[in-house]
Amino acid sequence: MKKTSFLLLVLIFAAAGLATPGTASAAGALQMTFASTTPPKSNLEIASQKFVETIAKQTRGRIKIKHYGAGSLYNAKSIMPAISNDQVDLGILHVALVGRRSPVLEFIGSFGAQGCWNGDAHYFRFLDDPQTREIASAEFEKYFNSKLLAPLTFGKGLVGRRDKPIKKVSDYKGLKMRTSGTAQATMYKALGAVPVGLSAKEIYTALQRGTIQGATSGISRWRRSKLYEVAPYLTIDPTLPYLSMWLVINKKAWGKLSPGDQKIFLSAAKELQQWTRDFARKETQDDLAFLKTKAKALVELSPDQKTLLIDTVKPAMKQFAQQHLKDRFDELWGLLEKNK
Repeated sequence: MKKTSFLLLVLIFAAAGLATPGTASAAGALQMTFASTTPPKSNLEIASQKFVETIAKQTRGRIKIKHYGAGSLYNAKSIMPAISNDQVDLGILHVALVGRRSPVLEFIGSFGAQGCWNGDAHYFRFLDDPQTREIASAEFEKYFNSKLLAPLTFGKGLVGRRDKPIKKVSDYKGLKMRTSGTAQATMYKALGAVPVGLSAKEIYTALQRGTIQGATSGISRWRRSKLYEVAPYLTIDPTLPYLSMWLVINKKAWGKLSPGDQKIFLSAAKELQQWTRDFARKETQDDLAFLKTKAKALVELSPDQKTLLIDTVKPAMKQFAQQHLKDRFDELWGLLEKNK
């Protein structure tokens, strides 16, 4: 009878789709999904896999994360509602697209204060300030139903022209160039350029046809999309630090984790944050070395010209921030100034 009762219990568990006591699945391995949307072999795709492996190792296989990389599950736009609606557990959200929902996150992601950063170190001090991180975390809960795990670094930008390199601030005057978003358009207007809104996929053709004279985009895109073929005069973009993408977990998935596992996730994310910064620096140098062999010119503004650029655009960007941040302006602008 005892043997029969045990077999009956096993059948009941099996019919209910539950793990049976004493089996390998009785440990209750938690299955989670993770989507990223950056190009294959980019630093964030490598970082995503590192995160999956770290969690599996630290939890001894109790938590298994299935990674859907390089836009195989969602693209950069569709992943945002997917995270918000609990359709995927973890994701890496794009800095610019996140900023379209939240002016606060646009500012914290560096775009909302473009041209006002004194360099990468200035931006990282601002980003790592506990007060900044607390503000960002609240915005992700409000707009994305998510817990912020870490900002991940994704490289820098280039400005390219069809005819000549930009060596000084005055070279922007009258330049018809591709920009992305209203904050960036505001900044380039302050420099005297004529902003043209285009998607990343349209840049090559627009430069080739002469629809625009120049463009700004990420260094890796200039290399992988061969934009140097149609705009061979390149300048390292002095207006943006390394970009921040956002590693988040939706709140429902976060709530499934024990306090101990939550600590493991936060620790792994913090390690990944530093890893992406180190990797992005190396990747940027590798990309620049490659582009130097392909472009007709690859230049960087002098310290004096960088200072002039900041002095030129800062009043316009400060006004832009006041209009968009409203009652959060004083706090965030104060953090920018404090962390110089």
